[in-house]
Amino acid sequence: MKSTLKLMILLTLFVFSCSQEEAEIDPAATSLIIESSSMYSIDDLINAGWKKDREFDNSEYPETVEIAYGFFQRKDIEAWVYKSPDEAKEFGVPYGEQAVDKKPGQTDYLIPRVNRYHAYVIVGNLMLLCETEILDCQKLIDKIE
Repeated sequence: MKSTLKLMILLTLFVFSCSQEEAEIDPAATSLIIESSSMYSIDDLINAGWKKDREFDNSEYPETVEIAYGFFQRKDIEAWVYKSPDEAKEFGVPYGEQAVDKKPGQTDYLIPRVNRYHAYVIVGNLMLLCETEILDCQKLIDKIE
């Protein structure tokens, strides 16, 4: 009886400890929201190694502080800075979905060439559009956190 009880306790602990591991990023996923109250700026991205190529006129997106295009480890990453993490989720998710849903051949309003993003990540007050997959942006996020 005692050995059965010990085995049950060990199994419960094992299952609980396995469920506490960090989630793996699904390579097929197109979006990721990382809950964070952190406030970031374009300078934080630059200090992490992101190379800013250009800034965009964000007058049509009054909820943004700034929008910039650049690259990190040879991958295009567009950064949208919002006034708060809540606004990044409220306004960033719809645009992120719209950007990811573009078909090959469609041009981006901000970049007048074919620019296709395959994923986006929201972290703190940032929405990052990722060239090929979430991992492109996650590597940059790891450097700023």
